[in-house]
Amino acid sequence: MVERLRGFRDFYPEEQEIRSEIFRKMKDSCRQFGFKEIDGPSVENVELFANKSGMEIMNQMFSFKDKGGREVSLIPEFTPTLSRMVSARKDLVKPLKWFSVEKFWRYEEPQSGRTREFFQLNADILGSESYLADAEISSLAGHILKNLGIGNATKLKINSRILIDRLIQSYLPGKKEEVYYLLDRWNKLGEEEVGSYIEEKGIDKEIITSFSTGRILETMEDPELQKLNEIRDYVRSSEAIKVEIDLKIVRGIAYYTGFVMEASDLEEKFRSILGGGRYDNVVAQLGGESTPATGFAMGDAVLENILKAKGLWVQKKEGGIFLAPIDSAGRKYAIRVASTLRELGLGVDLNVMDRGISKQLDYASKMGYEYVVILGESEAKQESISLKNMTTGEQKEIELKNAKEILEKLR
Repeated sequence: MVERLRGFRDFYPEEQEIRSEIFRKMKDSCRQFGFKEIDGPSVENVELFANKSGMEIMNQMFSFKDKGGREVSLIPEFTPTLSRMVSARKDLVKPLKWFSVEKFWRYEEPQSGRTREFFQLNADILGSESYLADAEISSLAGHILKNLGIGNATKLKINSRILIDRLIQSYLPGKKEEVYYLLDRWNKLGEEEVGSYIEEKGIDKEIITSFSTGRILETMEDPELQKLNEIRDYVRSSEAIKVEIDLKIVRGIAYYTGFVMEASDLEEKFRSILGGGRYDNVVAQLGGESTPATGFAMGDAVLENILKAKGLWVQKKEGGIFLAPIDSAGRKYAIRVASTLRELGLGVDLNVMDRGISKQLDYASKMGYEYVVILGESEAKQESISLKNMTTGEQKEIELKNAKEILEKLR
C-alpha cells in the first residue's frame, strides 16, 4: 500500500463535514462585515514570491519547472497573489474588502498545528490608510472567533511597529534588530536564555523588561499609542472580546509597516490562531500603485487543535433522511419519493444496497440519520410514507402529498 506523504492530511467524511462547517462560519462572518470572496490560482511564478516573501518562505516553497520551462511554485501564502490581482485591475473601487479560503503548501517540519499542506482564511482591506480599517479587520477577527464558539477562550494582542520603533530609538538606540528578535521570542525562551542574550547584546535589562511587560507605556503619550487604544476600544465595543496591547507582537520585520496583531488562546498553550497587520508597501513592491493595506490570515491546523481542546470539534447530526425500501414495489416508489423530497430542499440518502430493513436501519443509525422513511408495497399503493424517528422509535404514516409536513419537522 502506498502511504500518505508526511505533513499531508486525509479528510474522511466525518472530519470533512466539520471542516466545511468551520469554513462556512468563517465565510459567513466575512460576508456580515461586507467582505467579498475572491479566489486565485494554486500555482504562481516563483518571481512573484521572490519580490515579497522572506528567505524562510522561499526555502520552504514547493517549486519546480513546468513543461514550459518556467520556474513556478505551489502558493505558500496569499498576499503576493492578492497584490498581483489588485495591481492587474485599474478599475477597482477602493477600499477593497476581500476574503478567501485557500489551500497552501510549505515544506517545513510537521508538528502540532503545522502541516505542509494547509487551509487558510485571508481577509484584507486595501485602499485605506485609516486606523479604522485596522480596527474593522480586528473586529472581524474577533467576530470569527466568537462565531466559532471560542470568543471567551481567546484574546487579541495588538501592537504598532511605528510605536515600538520610536521606543527603541528613545530607550535602546542602535538595538532594533536585537530588540525585535528578543521580544518575538520572549515567551519561547527561558529566563536564563533571555538573560544570556541581554548580556551578550548589551541590552539594558530593566528597559527591555519594561517593554515586555508593557510598563513603559503607562506614562507615555504618543499618537500611535492613542490609535492602539482606539482600536482596542473599537473591538471591545464591537465584539466584547478580550483585547490587549502587547509590545511583544512584532511579526515580520521586512513586511509589516504599522499596526500588527495576533490571536491566541487565553493560556497560550497553542500557537497563534491568526496573525496579521498593516502592509502598506507590498502592492507597490509587486509593480502596482501605492496601496495601503491591512489584513490577517487564520490557518486551519491550530484552530482545529483549539476547537478539539474545547470540545467544539463535533460533527453535526445528519440533517437529511434515509429512504429504506423493503421490497420491489418500495424500491420503484422510492425513486418518486426521493425526487419529491429533494425538490422540497431535503437531503435524501436512498439505499443502494440489496439488504433487508434491519441492516438498513442499522446503517442509518451509524450514519447519524434522525429519520428513516420506510417504503413498501403498502406505502406505494396508498402513496404514503412511514416516517420513523430513530431517536424515539416513533413511527407514523404520512401521505406523500403532505410532504411539506416532513420538511417542517426536519428543519
